[in-house]
Amino acid sequence: MEFRRICIDIITVSWALFRVMIPTLIIVKLAQETGLVYWLNLAFDPITQFIGLQKELTIVLTTTILTNPYAGLMVLASNGIPSDFSVAQASILASFMLFTHAIPVELAISRQAGAKVIFLALVRILSAIIYCFLIHHALIYLNLFQEPAAFTLLELKETSSLGSWIIEQIKGLFFIQIIIIVLLFFLEFLKLMGIERLIRFVMNPFLKLIGISDDASTIIVVGLTIGLGFGGGLMIKDVRAGNVEERDAVCALLFINLFHSLIEDTSLVMLLGPSLFIILFVRAIFVICIAYIIIKLIKITPNWLLHNFIVNKKAFGYQI
Repeated sequence: MEFRRICIDIITVSWALFRVMIPTLIIVKLAQETGLVYWLNLAFDPITQFIGLQKELTIVLTTTILTNPYAGLMVLASNGIPSDFSVAQASILASFMLFTHAIPVELAISRQAGAKVIFLALVRILSAIIYCFLIHHALIYLNLFQEPAAFTLLELKETSSLGSWIIEQIKGLFFIQIIIIVLLFFLEFLKLMGIERLIRFVMNPFLKLIGISDDASTIIVVGLTIGLGFGGGLMIKDVRAGNVEERDAVCALLFINLFHSLIEDTSLVMLLGPSLFIILFVRAIFVICIAYIIIKLIKITPNWLLHNFIVNKKAFGYQI
């Protein structure tokens, strides 16, 4: 194991992530403190009701979009859960949170890795709205999951002071640093054991089905299991090293933006009491279908259109 090379990779990936995450977290906090979030809630109220959720849950959706699922759940615990909150609604809320959480941070990382922010934001938000709308009407029509949700949110509290917020962010960033170190050593171990090649072999038919090349397979595996932040960090490293072609990079980023961190995020939103079948398995089928269609379109998109609306040219060294 080349210890020195792994240490350099740790520094490279950490710097790529933190220089994006820290300013974004500060900007989002300022938006919350200045009341910008209030106006965002007003704009989102129609969407909340369109997908079958109570109006008072809008603040949960917008908080999740701007920060992360943890913050969304803390807001929900602080504001209280509607008395008529069903398993179907819990599944819709959980699905929307899984599609759209932490958009500023995750899209900032994706931009550094080679994709346009507006393109991925539209894909994620529209996919969330379409999926939740379809699930809402399907479950009503089939009369499924209409019983009250069994949620577990009693111990969650929202931090109120600036000092508490800073401490929580430092804790979170420290935790991310530990994960980066463990992850990169773990990936090196997989390479030495030949397990990485086995994972690539197993994933290849699936990746080829949706149009993603073998070059992005490790990034997809990391994104699915651990999260977009870490998968995106590795993508930034590979893009800068010239290891991934721009269309393949955008396609991989598209997929892990729609479907990532399956273990942690799914376990977290299960506190809402949703149907695991709806938020994981049905959502996976939906994502595969959406990703397949969009990736096929990306593959045939003319370069001028690709570079103007989909690819962040700076990430690939283009002079702008």
